Amino acid sequence: MVAGSSRFARGAVSLIVGALILSAGVVLDQPAALAGNPFGGFVGGVLNGVVPYPRYGAPAAPRRRNNGAAPVTPQSAETPSPADSTRALASLAPPPTQQQQAILKSIVANQSLGMVGEWDDLAQIGKADQEAERDYTGIVERLIEDIKRRQTSGNAAKEGDITEHAILESLDTSIHEANLQKFETFLGENWSPERLRVMILERVNNEIGTLFEGTNHGAVTMSDLDQMIKKAGRNVYSRLFETSELLAANRGSTLFVQRLYQTHGDLVNGDVRESAEQLLSEASTAGVAPLEPLLRRDPNAFALRYRAQRIIYDCLSDNVEAISSSESGIATAAEIAKRVADVGQQQCSKWVDAQLKGPDGKLKPQDPLPLRVIWTAEGPKDDASMYGRASDQL
Repeated sequence: MVAGSSRFARGAVSLIVGALILSAGVVLDQPAALAGNPFGGFVGGVLNGVVPYPRYGAPAAPRRRNNGAAPVTPQSAETPSPADSTRALASLAPPPTQQQQAILKSIVANQSLGMVGEWDDLAQIGKADQEAERDYTGIVERLIEDIKRRQTSGNAAKEGDITEHAILESLDTSIHEANLQKFETFLGENWSPERLRVMILERVNNEIGTLFEGTNHGAVTMSDLDQMIKKAGRNVYSRLFETSELLAANRGSTLFVQRLYQTHGDLVNGDVRESAEQLLSEASTAGVAPLEPLLRRDPNAFALRYRAQRIIYDCLSDNVEAISSSESGIATAAEIAKRVADVGQQQCSKWVDAQLKGPDGKLKPQDPLPLRVIWTAEGPKDDASMYGRASDQL
């Protein structure tokens, strides 16, 4: 009796261990699911619509007929023999350790895991790059080393006069002459003096090779580099002006939809919401079209197009209640579309002309403005809280 109980206990333990190993084999033996799904193993297989199975488990042996032979009486229906348990465990064994490690190494951590587990490593991504965006002194040092190397390899006729101090002085002058310090004064916007200097130096670094071409025998003077830095400053100003106005135009279109919801709340149905973007695009295109002949000849053409769109969006937002209201609450999508076109043609086009066109019919000079500035019929509306001091005013 004791021996039978002992065999029963050993059999039960064997079955439990076999079940655990079976589970491990099921989870680990999914290389395809692990490689294509960050959850891996069994969950990955289910998510991919495939119920996994242990690839390394031996299939169940088919039952054989006795063909008239005397039936074989098992030792016990509940107490498998040690030999049977050993064979069952061997058939359910997980993949070899080397293969398991190869499968686990194939898993690539995705950034989406950071939203689930908030990994510290993923949270640090980008900080080093942000520091590099402000390290203009390091770029100056590398630029000087590059010039020295090129002059040495090019057999320069004389020693150069390029120094770190001279480059920094040239940077300050180019920022002032290109009016880049204007962007520094916009509070809440990341146009720091360090970033502006890095932007200029990156352009210079990309074009420095042209100074060593020609008949100067690889000799580059500070005067040559100064001209290149000033040109880069003007280019950076144009790109920042364009980027700033593009961001402001996008903000203006979003403000119109926001004002629409603030006015009517849940009455804004799907048709109105889906057509809002198209309506704004058509209104801005119609408002900018009369200015196209003038814009094509302006060096800041793209920035001024975005500014015109920005003004039109602010104009439509200012009239959102008249555009979208009706006796029943909110107008239909067709009514709103017609009113947007009418307001754009009758009012918003005048706002654009007043801001961009002078009495002589030519484009007026335009200055960058903070993103938070809102246009009115009288012009841009801003206040002192939107501005700070530039680095040369400290």
